Amino acid sequence: MEPQDIHTIIAEMKYKNQITVRQKESLSWGSSPEVCRDLFMRIFCELDTTYDNPRYLPEYDEIVDWMVNTNDKGLLLMGDCGRGKSIIITGVVPVLLRLKGRNVKPIMAHELNRVVCYDSYFTNPPEGYTYLDYATSQFARNIIVDEIGTETMHNDYGERIEPFNLIMNVAEQYHRRLFLSTNLTEQEILDRYGMRTLDRLSHLCRIVRFKGESLR
Repeated sequence: MEPQDIHTIIAEMKYKNQITVRQKESLSWGSSPEVCRDLFMRIFCELDTTYDNPRYLPEYDEIVDWMVNTNDKGLLLMGDCGRGKSIIITGVVPVLLRLKGRNVKPIMAHELNRVVCYDSYFTNPPEGYTYLDYATSQFARNIIVDEIGTETMHNDYGERIEPFNLIMNVAEQYHRRLFLSTNLTEQEILDRYGMRTLDRLSHLCRIVRFKGESLR
């Protein structure tokens, strides 16, 4: 069979939603660490004005390196509290994605099972529509979840399921970008979500570990 015939068949099957074609996408916000560091700090300082002299922490170097070339990965920020994980995931990352023309709704993990009542991001959500429904829908190409590990179990017709594992299933299947933060250690992630999820996280995300005293 000719390559063109294969291309036509795949294109037709994709159009009819019979198969999913996973595509690589690497983003960049600058050709050098200096450019990306300046952009990172400008966004960070404008989003959080509670500090008179914001500190640039060593962990931020890895995020800046990711900004130079994402290498088709999202971000997983994990480790000690009070060092900027949440403001980066729920603030800096959405702004960076918006600069690339991508709109995304950050979600708090403990609200995953919450019904969307009113939210300017959503237009007339279906009755009973939850943030978990959104995070596992076809519309969520980029998924932001803050404080993984604080969510409650999801009840699916009597079966209790970890909602984060559902998000991971969709992200892996459709190759979606994940932007996550957690105070859990790798061992705690393994204990709660299992080896399969831990392995997927390392495949889909650039993992940045935050270590040190809280700056709050």
